[in-house]
Amino acid sequence: MNEIMEHLHFLTRLFDFSEFKVKISGFYGSIIGALFSLVSGFSEGFIGISAGLFILLFIVMITDYITGLRASKKEGLKFISKKGLGWVFKFGSYMVFLAVSLFLRKELIYLGLDWMRVPFKIIHFYVLVHIFLWELRSIDENFERIGYSFKILKLADEVFLTVRAMVKRKIDDNDKDGI
Repeated sequence: MNEIMEHLHFLTRLFDFSEFKVKISGFYGSIIGALFSLVSGFSEGFIGISAGLFILLFIVMITDYITGLRASKKEGLKFISKKGLGWVFKFGSYMVFLAVSLFLRKELIYLGLDWMRVPFKIIHFYVLVHIFLWELRSIDENFERIGYSFKILKLADEVFLTVRAMVKRKIDDNDKDGI
């Protein structure tokens, strides 16, 4: 029993609030918790997605930006501040579009058109998925410019082309039948 207690001795230091390391950890933990609460409140209240999806979108967009910079550097292109500012506008436009979609859903509920809520949720989710696909495609293109060929979205592109061809055939068949 005494041997087990020796192994668990670190727990007493973990909760000893007089130690400087514990105070620093508590401070940084509070800061990170407050930041996550702000991000969560913004993402759920303003753009209608969870904080996790918002952070994932931000990470994907930062990855796109960094891989674009690396590809430009490899190709010998100069960094132009307009491109960096373009990233900010792109991220902002994504956020505004998602916010407008959320506000439209809220307005529909306010007007008593609850039956329209589901189609607008689907549209909102589709827009989010489409943004992710655009960004992943851009990352894939940047990696190819750098010299790596991961083909991140090859399967998604094949599925999209197959579904598009099926829908086009169905539309063409209905046109031939006079429907």
